[in-house]
Amino acid sequence: MFGVTIATDVRPDSFAKVMAMETPTAIKRRLNELGLRSRLRARPRTQGRVLAPAGLFRRLPSAPGLYFPFYHDVLPEYAGDLRRHLRTLLRVGPMVSWDDALEVLAGQQPLTGPVFCLSFDDAHLSWRDVVVPVLRELAVPATFFVTTDLVGRPGNLTWHDCREIRDAGFNFGSHTVSHLRLADQDDAGARREIVDSKREIEDELGVEVRDFAAPYGYPNVDFTERDVRAAREAGYRSFATTLRPAMHAGDSPMWITRQGLHPAWPIMAVRTRVHD
Repeated sequence: MFGVTIATDVRPDSFAKVMAMETPTAIKRRLNELGLRSRLRARPRTQGRVLAPAGLFRRLPSAPGLYFPFYHDVLPEYAGDLRRHLRTLLRVGPMVSWDDALEVLAGQQPLTGPVFCLSFDDAHLSWRDVVVPVLRELAVPATFFVTTDLVGRPGNLTWHDCREIRDAGFNFGSHTVSHLRLADQDDAGARREIVDSKREIEDELGVEVRDFAAPYGYPNVDFTERDVRAAREAGYRSFATTLRPAMHAGDSPMWITRQGLHPAWPIMAVRTRVHD
């Protein structure tokens, strides 16, 4: 009754391949990038203009591939921008639910062109006021990854809001309890973030939570193989990162690659994240 059931083992070489690229220099460069991006994030239109020139050398996907674009807060002034993003992607390929996306990875649905699976992170009030109306207008499915300690805080969703979003037909996953970087936690702390968030969402919404998105989401900087293993043991069927390549049948659901976007970006900037 809770959707598809698929294998949740991490492919043995998936983490090792990424780790092989994670030299100390690469990790330091990644941290520097995060610092710059955190400064630009406060000025999303400026951030989009900075990214846009690199989009000259990219195109939106045309070859078969499964993409997982995701957003965070979508303020009212960006509602039209989100609508433009989604309509642009819909001209390229269909938007599918997380369940359908996992069926693609399991080889149970064909992948004949670009396919998109949309999600949102944290617990922003704009999900209720801005995002859900746009998604319903365009008939686009989405999964909302909730950070449970944010729910009920000023400016964020309440559990009542989350239940209304559930009743509108959208899915929920876990984004930890506190949005802490899992790699910085000891074993017990990381497990609490992964397990307790799942239980609370299930208790509040009355649905099984089987999908997890790691805060920040970069391997060996923000999470480790320990956390993927803990998520699998807790009963999650998927684990989402912020690595960006397209996915294909046979790829591990415990290693979802997502493409972070902001609705304020021009489409040329979107092409830097979502491309062949």
